[in-house]
Amino acid sequence: MRILIHDFGAYAFPVTLSQTLRDRGYDVGHAYCDSLITTPYSVCKNLSDFTPLPIQISRPLNKYNLVRRWIQEQEYGHLAARVILEFNPDIVISANAPLSAQRRILELCKRNGIPFVFWLQDLIGLATLRVLRSKNHFLSLIAGRYFQSLEGRLLRKSDAVISITDDFSPALRRFGVRPDRCYVIENWGTLNRFEGDLSTWAQKNELNKRPILLYAGTLSMKHNPAILLRLAQQLGSRAQIVVVSQGAGADWLMKMMTEHNLDNLTILPYQEVHQLPAMYASAQLLLVLLTEDAGQFSVPSKVLTCLCAGRPILASIPRENLATRIIEKSGAGFVTDPSDHLEFVQKAELLLNEPELCQTMGKSARKWADEKFDIGKITDQFEHILKRCLSESILLKSRS
Repeated sequence: MRILIHDFGAYAFPVTLSQTLRDRGYDVGHAYCDSLITTPYSVCKNLSDFTPLPIQISRPLNKYNLVRRWIQEQEYGHLAARVILEFNPDIVISANAPLSAQRRILELCKRNGIPFVFWLQDLIGLATLRVLRSKNHFLSLIAGRYFQSLEGRLLRKSDAVISITDDFSPALRRFGVRPDRCYVIENWGTLNRFEGDLSTWAQKNELNKRPILLYAGTLSMKHNPAILLRLAQQLGSRAQIVVVSQGAGADWLMKMMTEHNLDNLTILPYQEVHQLPAMYASAQLLLVLLTEDAGQFSVPSKVLTCLCAGRPILASIPRENLATRIIEKSGAGFVTDPSDHLEFVQKAELLLNEPELCQTMGKSARKWADEKFDIGKITDQFEHILKRCLSESILLKSRS
């Protein structure tokens, strides 16, 4: 079987799926957007066990100008369709893609009789409606309805839909997606990145004077950087709040850091992949954010990386989110309401004062990851779905 896995965001965990499928004898191509600043660098570089297929648009993706972004997503979809056609796969799995790009990919697959699997990471239509509502109510209604309609159409046309949480099932039913085409496979972390000797990342970045509270990842519209500012203001010299991010949220924090003269707040750009294990190991506490509105359409996958790192987690995320259930079931940390900044600070203070509790939570986090993130078992599930889709496609072709 010739498989193409397309992950727009170039995240680490889909790479492990491609690697494992390749180890099982499949011919695998791994396509991703090579024009993003919001994902870790070099995640697909120097890999010889499958075919990396970087897709680069003419300019880095502009996430904050909606018109320009839409035009660039159209360009990306066109290029992605061309890459897929050249690879000539038997089946395609596509995740994290903007809906306009996902449409081009699906249409190409339909024209060429290639089974298409929609790997559903976020409900983008609902996200668009919620995010734009605070900016322009009229625009949110038009754009939200358009993207929800498009998303539903793409999901219905897909040969299979793999959701990362059962929380998306009600939306799939509303969209009219056939239940026998719907599957749930939760995302996972990459365990092997946190094995072996870890270098002194904190010392290299001159961050070894205070306990580090680390936030690493995007600070987009579904996150609230103000809570990190509040944390730095309240903790003072007791801890160093380190934010590894780029974009509007990081820029705002940098401005606030200067205005409030906060020497315990450090903003760093995205780090090279080989530095990430040491970066996480340097932290006493790992921070996760998600706004209340985003709880229904998004699951912060950085929680899974935190579990693999074996560090306690302090999360400001909605109660109904899958990530909340994981943190609480694993015993890996505390979850606070996104609107309750005071409780977030109090829990941080508690963990700073209780090193034994931090150690216990960190061990619980890694134990959960070791038990749940078995890439062999995860790949078994994907393999079953791929084989089923391909056999159904072959059967339909034989009848026509």
